[in-house]
Amino acid sequence: MVWVEFVLAIVLLPLAGYALIAAWKAGGWLNEARRKDPPPEPIERLAADLRRLRAELEDTETRAGLTAKHHRVLALRGAYLDALGTACRRLEVAPPVGGDGAPLIEIYRVEAELRRRGVDVRSGPRPDGARPDPGRDVPETAAR
Repeated sequence: MVWVEFVLAIVLLPLAGYALIAAWKAGGWLNEARRKDPPPEPIERLAADLRRLRAELEDTETRAGLTAKHHRVLALRGAYLDALGTACRRLEVAPPVGGDGAPLIEIYRVEAELRRRGVDVRSGPRPDGARPDPGRDVPETAAR
């Protein structure tokens, strides 16, 4: 009887181990199958974000008496360049060279190329003279 238990133990322990390994692998495959890239942000929403960030950056750069103005400008410029890079990838335009320290000439070059492709990042003056409202000036297709 002892020999039967010994043989069962020798056979069942590796089977149990293989079952655990298979369950672990199956869990990984299921997790990988669930992890899909989210759909890309609509180009209208991206353009609205670019216009909003550009207007905020220009306003912050020209405003006097701001506390930690340098840090705010750096943060806004980084956010603007990040959004600009995303738009460049979406529209197959070469992104600005230099990362967060990109010179203005590179930013202007990319803005001009995006404008040629239908995305104007510089919002023109509004007819009523008011500043653009980020919540109101988002195109209806992007607000959904």
